[in-house]
Amino acid sequence: MSKIPEGLVARLRSATGPENIITGGDTLTTLSKDFYWYSPVLRRQLDDKRAEVVVRPGTVSELRAVVAACFEAGVPVVPRGAGTGNYGQCVPLYGGVVVDLSRLDRILSLEGGVARVEAGARLGTIETAGRAAGWELRCMPSTWVKCTIGGFFCGGSGGIGSITWGGINAPGNVKSVTILTCEAEPRLIRLEEGESLKALHTYGTTGFMVEIEMRLAPKVDYDQLIFGSTDWDKLLDWTDGAARRADWRKRLVTQFEWPTPSFFKPLKKFLPAAEHVSFLLIDRARTAEAVAAAEAAGLVCRYRQPLADPPKPPFITDYTWNHTTLWAIQSDPAFTYLQSGFGSNFREQFAELHRRFPGEILLHLEWTAGNSKMLRGNAAALNADPIVVGGIPLVHFRSEERLNEILAACAELGVFIANPHTFHLEEGGRHPNIADKRAFKGEVDPRGLLNPGKMKTYANNPFAPATVPA
Repeated sequence: MSKIPEGLVARLRSATGPENIITGGDTLTTLSKDFYWYSPVLRRQLDDKRAEVVVRPGTVSELRAVVAACFEAGVPVVPRGAGTGNYGQCVPLYGGVVVDLSRLDRILSLEGGVARVEAGARLGTIETAGRAAGWELRCMPSTWVKCTIGGFFCGGSGGIGSITWGGINAPGNVKSVTILTCEAEPRLIRLEEGESLKALHTYGTTGFMVEIEMRLAPKVDYDQLIFGSTDWDKLLDWTDGAARRADWRKRLVTQFEWPTPSFFKPLKKFLPAAEHVSFLLIDRARTAEAVAAAEAAGLVCRYRQPLADPPKPPFITDYTWNHTTLWAIQSDPAFTYLQSGFGSNFREQFAELHRRFPGEILLHLEWTAGNSKMLRGNAAALNADPIVVGGIPLVHFRSEERLNEILAACAELGVFIANPHTFHLEEGGRHPNIADKRAFKGEVDPRGLLNPGKMKTYANNPFAPATVPA
């Protein structure tokens, strides 16, 4: 555990004001954590980890002073957004200073279909402002109301909208990111277009994102639809076909195996027992056509609600992506989850997983464009397919050994897994550009102070002698 040098807290107070320094109490504990506890493995590994200080700079100048002071003191420095991530991205492994960037939250401009914002701006705020100007976010997580854009770019990959636009690293989605280095005199480095990829999904190990330019999509008026059937295969065939219809502009295509819908208590009156359901967020101009097509296929439309503009609840997105896992855990704490990408033989993969692990896996599927990072698998067929069947299946957790058996079976069956039960960057997904990310970290973090221990293949970790879970 790091020990904060004498005088550092005073320097941080001077930089940001005493009201923006936290050195103890429940707030310190809260700001040292994220939603890693979805994983019983990470819960065991990370529950006792705490920062010694949390600092909340409100301007880039304040952040520069904070980083310079931490660099001089040689303490661990961990960037934090809203803490809605799930892998312990912002949990400090060695104590030190957590830097909460949520006060750097300005929308600088919404012009020409590009949102230029500070890293602490919440996606819900950007979405609302964008829609007022005729635009919408291309992709966002289910936590979009609270999530900061910097946290999403550092720890996320895709979500709502990815059925059309792919994930954040899909070509054209990110115009630029501006990084503040961790040096004696911190510098701003602007990475444009493809160069930005080496700073995306790096858990803040490659510098502090201070400004982001993300391309937007033209605003669409959506309807929220839920279709049900007791016949899983019938529902799957229709939903997969709907996902692949290029003439239906969509923001969400999701399917849940019963009893997962029973966990969605606010929707209980709409969802009969024993029915599997599919959620669609679809262009309102196509709603009547979609409902007619579903009913012709033998499905029942259980819910039809326009998405308000400006956005306000109810949102069916609150039950999708990793929000599904939260609803499940609230119903039964024995649930955990996987993050999966299936092949073109996904029906056979589903059947085999059910055969090998009866009652242990509940399918929760999310369809995305084929260039989505999280769901891009190890088979060429996935990359060639314009639409990928992925998802976040629920798992009844029995033991870590049994969880590893399920992971091994997925690998054997060709199911790609972005493992959510590790805090190591490289083990949580595919990073074909990891060499670029390591090199960039070396450039912007010469002392290895930024979120140490999270980039496992980066050799310079001055805090490694401390006890860290494997």
